[in-house]
Amino acid sequence: MEHILKRPDGCNIFYTVDDYSDPWKKTETVLFVHGLAESGEAWRAWVPHFMRNYRVVRIDLRGFGRSTPMPAEHEWSMAELLDDIEALIRHLGCTRVHLVGAKSGGSMALAMAANRPHLVRTLTGVTPPVLPAAGVDDWVKHISTKGVLDWARHTMQGRLGSAATPAEVDWWVNNLQGKTPLSTLQGYLRWVPTLDIREDVKRITCPTLIITTTGSGLRSVDGVKAWVAGVESARLLVLDGDAWHAAGAYPDRCARATLDFIAQQENTRTMA
Repeated sequence: MEHILKRPDGCNIFYTVDDYSDPWKKTETVLFVHGLAESGEAWRAWVPHFMRNYRVVRIDLRGFGRSTPMPAEHEWSMAELLDDIEALIRHLGCTRVHLVGAKSGGSMALAMAANRPHLVRTLTGVTPPVLPAAGVDDWVKHISTKGVLDWARHTMQGRLGSAATPAEVDWWVNNLQGKTPLSTLQGYLRWVPTLDIREDVKRITCPTLIITTTGSGLRSVDGVKAWVAGVESARLLVLDGDAWHAAGAYPDRCARATLDFIAQQENTRTMA
């Protein structure tokens, strides 16, 4: 089902709910947070894995998907994005959620667990950056001169990896990332190079799963291991693959690993 959450600044936050769990059982919520130039549709392949036993909620972050586009001059901040996510959690009537984020959405999930731990039961971050990204200036120039659609087409193979089929690449380009409002990207890409949550992640205490890939062109396995080592109760899963958007490129593997991780934490909690 599709829903709208209205924020105090006039922004409409679009979100979907998929829940095919037994109605007589108390069902926990899994909240999915997408990354740059995406929407809740980025999690499409994950939904069937979860919706039989969880209430599955996918947010379109402000500016993206069917949420209100942001003007180019909008001053993006982690605090504002976390406020939106928290407002949705409250609106859903949840106390805590299983939070899953990918790419910069993974950074938001990490920051939420670090700074608003009372809202997060478990945390899964799929290829989340924790320090400023390189190459963003080139992306800004590309978007400004050739447009969002051409930028999406130019960068998609790296996101999805060498195993992605032409049809898969075309879908992500034409139906998802290429549709991102130009003004949203102009403002968001000013903010992304300032993103540095290396100190934040040291405060995460909830059960945490981080997923990365062996051949990512954006971050090395050793680099990920270095910061994950400082996160209490975190485990690292390294998938064999060259995509730097593992959640989109390898959704079934990632979803099954996340489900197993959540189930293990629930079993541990029940036995305690």
